[in-house]
Amino acid sequence: MPLSQAVEAIKTAILQGQYEAAKDVNRVQLAVYFAVGKYLSRNTRKGVWGTGALKKISEQLRKELPGLRGYSETNLKNMRSFYDNWQLLDSYSSVATDEFVAAIPTTEIIENDNSSVVTDKLALAKSSVATDDLQISNNQIDIYHTLVIPNIAEFPIEDFFKVPFTHHVEIFTKVENLAARYYYIHRTAEKHLSVESLENSSSKKRMRTKRRFPTTLMRPCPIPLSHAKP
Repeated sequence: MPLSQAVEAIKTAILQGQYEAAKDVNRVQLAVYFAVGKYLSRNTRKGVWGTGALKKISEQLRKELPGLRGYSETNLKNMRSFYDNWQLLDSYSSVATDEFVAAIPTTEIIENDNSSVVTDKLALAKSSVATDDLQISNNQIDIYHTLVIPNIAEFPIEDFFKVPFTHHVEIFTKVENLAARYYYIHRTAEKHLSVESLENSSSKKRMRTKRRFPTTLMRPCPIPLSHAKP
């Protein structure tokens, strides 16, 4: 795939995001960064573009969109890592689908072993990822529907979207445990921590890794974006 197509796809996503950003800056920025991160992960992890692609993409984006900030080579790598570390929030990911299948109560499957209802549920869950992926071109970035939130009480929904991207990078870079990530996300939003304060906090290992949280996720809820396209 020519890098010019990659530049055009990312540029379109940026412009869409800028249009939405006037209403909810951080929420939209995270959705755009997540979707762009997925696009970059898919193409760079599989070696589609070759070495040095992110640097070239960054340089070309800044040429075509003068004054553009936040899309340096380093930040493109951070977007890719943001997606890789929160892949369970990808509405099209097999990770989310597998969790949804796991969330179907075992008793329901046993009691309705021959039921078309359970069969249909499992078939829908297992096929939806492949079907949805086919509907999205390899050179399109869906900033409206890619990032979803899990429907569980422990997930800090509001806090997640209040935390700036740079803070998210600091958290997923230093913290692997999901419960600990939830804790730092909540703490950052509640205390309005700077990146430096967050870094000091995590470096002192003040993590609450023993908090219990479900291992299964329920059906995800799409992030509402104003004027979201169908």
